[in-house]
Amino acid sequence: MSLDPAIPPERIGDTGVLRWPGTWRVYVATRSEEIRADAERALTMRDEAGQLVSVGEGIGTHLARAETYARSRHGVRRWLTGQAIEGAWSNINSATVMLYGVLPTAELCGRAPEVAAIGRAYLPGDDPRLVHLQARLAAGDLAEDDRPLMQSVLRAAYTAQAMETGRVRSFRNLLLGGVVMLSLIVLGVVVIGAIWPNAIPMCGNQSVIRTQGLMPAQICPTGGLQPGHGDVPLVALIGMLGAALATAASLSTRSELSTRYSLAVVQNLLKAPAGVATSVLGLLILNSGFVPGFAGLGSQPAILVWAMAFGYGQQVVTRFVDQRADTLLSAASPLTTAGGAKHR
Repeated sequence: MSLDPAIPPERIGDTGVLRWPGTWRVYVATRSEEIRADAERALTMRDEAGQLVSVGEGIGTHLARAETYARSRHGVRRWLTGQAIEGAWSNINSATVMLYGVLPTAELCGRAPEVAAIGRAYLPGDDPRLVHLQARLAAGDLAEDDRPLMQSVLRAAYTAQAMETGRVRSFRNLLLGGVVMLSLIVLGVVVIGAIWPNAIPMCGNQSVIRTQGLMPAQICPTGGLQPGHGDVPLVALIGMLGAALATAASLSTRSELSTRYSLAVVQNLLKAPAGVATSVLGLLILNSGFVPGFAGLGSQPAILVWAMAFGYGQQVVTRFVDQRADTLLSAASPLTTAGGAKHR
């Protein structure tokens, strides 16, 4: 029994190759073919297949919609809202739930551990549906009557998964907004410092021996004795270098969890403008005399080293963002149990 003829022509997606980038599109296309094959085989094997035509049509419709999302090009707005990914996966998940309504009883019981594993990944450990299914699985007496229970667990797990991935997507968009805003702010600071060097002084105090005695003087990031147009841009560049070193160090300890959305790129993008901001603010604080017992920056290398150190030190601020990202990714990942994610 083929599922495709039951699908209205306008709902059938392009069955050609995937033309647009995105690993998720490959996963959706592969999973769609698996579900279609399982559904056709199950409907052929069951005696009452004639009574399940509407279920087969529903599965085919969901798969066609998922394939349409996967094979269509989507702009920035749909990327930000997640319409393409969520549309594809919601239809794949709905087709999967419907598939469990037509599987032969023996195969249905054989897939019960898989359903329980999906439930444990996204549902609380005390969820009554999951508890009941695990009890039936432990007793080893699963039967046809447990079909609605398994579908209920799957449906609830997929709903919880969609909510968690939605939180990850919202946080990603929030981070993108923060990156743009902070980048514009630090760009404005750098431009102001380049045009009016005295507005944002980056020069440190040093003591030089003159014929009149010990006199205070200035030393600036570019090596001059007076504020120059390149002081703030140079400090910003060194601060970004420090942030890049911090990013490289964090990559060695970070493990990316399997989710629909990735936060690693946006997290790393945030560190660059944050490094510029902490470098400029840090040098201003050191040169202001606000720090007790600090006599000032006495040489150009000292200024640049401190700028790099402050750029690296942006980790103090961005680590809170990283911790929040790790929590959201853990909750949305099937590799982390729902209970474990909630206790992080």
